[in-house]
Amino acid sequence: MHRVLVLLALAARVQAGTIHGVVLEQASGRPLARTVVRLDPLPQSGGKQLTTRAGRSGQYAFPVIAPGFYLLVAVRDGYFPAAHGQRLPTGRGTPIPVTVESDFFSELRLRRKGAITGRVLDENGVASPGVSVFAYRARLPLLSVGSGLSDDRGVFRIHGLEPGKYWVRSAAYTLEDGSGWLPTFAPQGREVRDARVYQVTVDADTTDADVSPDSGALFHLSGVISCDTAGPVIVTLSSETGRRRTQTACPQGGYKFEGLAPGVHEVFATQQDGSAAGFTELFVDRDSEAGSVQITQSPTVDIEVRRAGTNAVVDIPLTLTGRRQDLSEAEAEREIARPRLTLAPGHWELRAHPPAGQYVESIVNLRAAPRRPWRAERASDWFEVFIETRSASRIRITVSDQAGQIAGKVMADSKPVPGAPVFLWPVADSARRSLSGPLQALSDTEGRFRFDSLPPGDYRMLASFDVNEIDEELIEASRAAIVHAEASQTANIDLPVWIGPY
Repeated sequence: MHRVLVLLALAARVQAGTIHGVVLEQASGRPLARTVVRLDPLPQSGGKQLTTRAGRSGQYAFPVIAPGFYLLVAVRDGYFPAAHGQRLPTGRGTPIPVTVESDFFSELRLRRKGAITGRVLDENGVASPGVSVFAYRARLPLLSVGSGLSDDRGVFRIHGLEPGKYWVRSAAYTLEDGSGWLPTFAPQGREVRDARVYQVTVDADTTDADVSPDSGALFHLSGVISCDTAGPVIVTLSSETGRRRTQTACPQGGYKFEGLAPGVHEVFATQQDGSAAGFTELFVDRDSEAGSVQITQSPTVDIEVRRAGTNAVVDIPLTLTGRRQDLSEAEAEREIARPRLTLAPGHWELRAHPPAGQYVESIVNLRAAPRRPWRAERASDWFEVFIETRSASRIRITVSDQAGQIAGKVMADSKPVPGAPVFLWPVADSARRSLSGPLQALSDTEGRFRFDSLPPGDYRMLASFDVNEIDEELIEASRAAIVHAEASQTANIDLPVWIGPY
């Protein structure tokens, strides 16, 4: 019996291909031990995903691979993914055709993610240590994606950044004599319109992002935390320049935050077990003791799903996810149960994923209007709702079954292109929210792709191995094709492969 099993294993090995190689760091040429290497089959290819780790010398091997088309990718924290056939550092790889006779070798070179460096300088150009500096993607609404702290020479470094355009901003800071610095965009501006744009690239530091903060008055905010149950309470203060936390205790605990710049601040207080919470938001332009928060049991939220164009409540098996979001950052996205649950008070971003052939038209809280009127821009890939502190909420999800589809092929030299990344950019903001942002797909072994469950409207489409993500600027620069999706209809298009500039 053992001999039969050995023979069967050898026969299976004979009917499979092999891929092996080495993973190196681009800058130094040294092996990157323990890097994760994936082999991903193309759609309709028939294979299965395989994963391994590079050895101590950077070597990896997939000794038994079923025939098909595969993408070979190496991923590692702090580095940009590297793929076989990748032409540009921020591009994608090309598929490897595997047969029973394949013995393929590939050297994968990983490049580090980008970083921004600069100095914090006082009014005399002297370096200042201990100042927090934040990086934001150069788009609204503002949301920090990284931070650093100036060292003894006033130098900061914000690392782990994806390629793209960024703004840099210092946080409020109290000086030795008690005077203050206000949050300031580099090089020296209080408003976004005065911010310099810094281009971050792979495997490089973007230098000279020096910032000279403006002088101005800083204030304190304090308040009393009231609650029915005794115990420790965590108080979080958020603004566009970060989060700060302190701990107090109920039933009548107090808190105080010093050195606050003028602007909107949000205070979120929660018991350690998360069973009760309170929330307030206020504009600080002077020393204030008006930040008191009443902690109560998290409010009840009822969720209903309605069919677009009717008042009928329907039982659609959709998945609802969400995250609580303050002025600084967002929590991790998580699944939200239905039809009744409790959510902490404050600002939430929600997404819903209905079955194929349907799309989400809107998500609203019928008992509370969206807040933050000072923000001219809204998140383009989430539905925003506000959960009141003391009253129940009713969230309505409106779903339409009049979805459109877009299908086609990626072609080059009159031949289909397998494994090509295809990007779909909804022109309307409402469609981007419905779809949770731009979409991506891979063409299958015959070059075919398909996008289902689309809100009717116009879409820009691009096929390219040289792109990792898309935005409006890239869509315009590439002259991406415009496709109109009709309700309950399928639009067809053949896309050429766009080659990006070096």
